[in-house]
Amino acid sequence: MEKSKTESITIRVHPAVRRWFENTFPKSGSAYDLRGHFLHDFLRAGLARTAGSDKPSEAFSLFPEITVAVSRRDFRILGGTIPEALQVSFSRLAHKFIRETACHEILYAHIAGGIPRDTAIKEYLLANLYEDEEMNYAALRKYYQRNWMEAERRVIEDYGSMTDRKRLVHGIIISSKNVPFHT
Repeated sequence: MEKSKTESITIRVHPAVRRWFENTFPKSGSAYDLRGHFLHDFLRAGLARTAGSDKPSEAFSLFPEITVAVSRRDFRILGGTIPEALQVSFSRLAHKFIRETACHEILYAHIAGGIPRDTAIKEYLLANLYEDEEMNYAALRKYYQRNWMEAERRVIEDYGSMTDRKRLVHGIIISSKNVPFHT
């Protein structure tokens, strides 16, 4: 039997990040194997031999713990813990990545799929099994409206300019005037 070439470390993350890890990454034993994903590089950069003395907010201490695999070499050379302040930073980075990915999927479901925006948001949350306390529908909708409406307008204009101002996508004609006409 081959000996494992990984070690496990425990970190705290936002509940939505934990759910995303469950849905996205395979497990190596009981640890999520992020190797090959850009987030693994951020974990490696945070490895230390001692836990550090700076403490994050009390709310962060209520976040769930997950176990993540790191290579035995990194564990031995860099250390086997990540200071809590860096765990907070990692959790924020991963949460931002998840939110941006969600908005990207919602945008294309709405534009190319012809699905109403609110329905696309609900379907994304259901498809990824997010509970309300992990990723809230209202918060994701508000974030999308504040940060992705301009991107949505540009995508619609680009579709129109590439296709002589009209394009049939799943039974909907996308026009440069941002008015869908059902066929």
